This record gives sequence, structure tokens and C-alpha cells, in this order.
Amino acid sequence: VVNFPEISMPDMYGNKQSLPSLGGKVVLLHFWSVAMGNANAMNADLKETYAKYHEQGFEIYQVAIDTSKALWINAVQEQKLPWISVSDMLGEASPTLGAYNISNLPANFLIDRKGNIIGKNLMGDELEAQIKKLI
Repeated sequence: VVNFPEISMPDMYGNKQSLPSLGGKVVLLHFWSVAMGNANAMNADLKETYAKYHEQGFEIYQVAIDTSKALWINAVQEQKLPWISVSDMLGEASPTLGAYNISNLPANFLIDRKGNIIGKNLMGDELEAQIKKLI
């Protein structure tokens, strides 16, 4: 059972990646844009958290709100992002922004193993504390 709007979008290879397929894991649903000035630093912080908890059942499903496939793929490859990266290339017209009521980027939702959203826009130590509780 999922208690959040479903997302299924292509990754950079064109393969559909479905958010509900990650059931049973603790998932950070993360919305961002390559165009954001702080994207590199933000992803560097997320990489540390991912490295610490991925083996224990933590996953990141990152949605890029962009319109340039080349810029997005370049950012994912340059930053060596190890998690699921997807985009519908619709930018601010992406229906997922409305489904999740997002008006500012970055935005994130922490989803527990049962599919419940238990936190929103968690960063740094606060995010890590919540992940620790759920794992």
C-alpha cells in the first residue's frame, strides 16, 4: 500500500523507474534542479547520508525538475550520483510538482518502509536522525 502520489519516470537511459517499486525500503523522495546554484553541495551531503545507510535499506529517488536532458545527464554523471535519478523533462510543468504540492526547490519527503510520508524538507542532522529511527 502506498500512501503517496505514484511516480514513474524515465532515468537517463530511458528506463522507467517506479517509486512504489521501492516498497519495504526507507526512501528519500527528493526534488531538485540542475539549475539550482547549490545543487553540487546538496548532492554531496546526500551522498554521505546515502553511503552510510544504503546497505541498511535506505534509497534515494531523485526527481530532476529540468527541461534539458543533456544538462541533467551531465550533472548526474559528473557528480557520480549513486541513487535513482529520474526526470520527465517537463520542468516546472511536471505534474509531480502539483501532486506533491511543491512550490520551491529543493524539496523532499521521507517515506518509511510501510509507504507513509513521515517527514518533509528534512536536511542534514535532522534527516539523518529520522533515517536512523526508521532503519
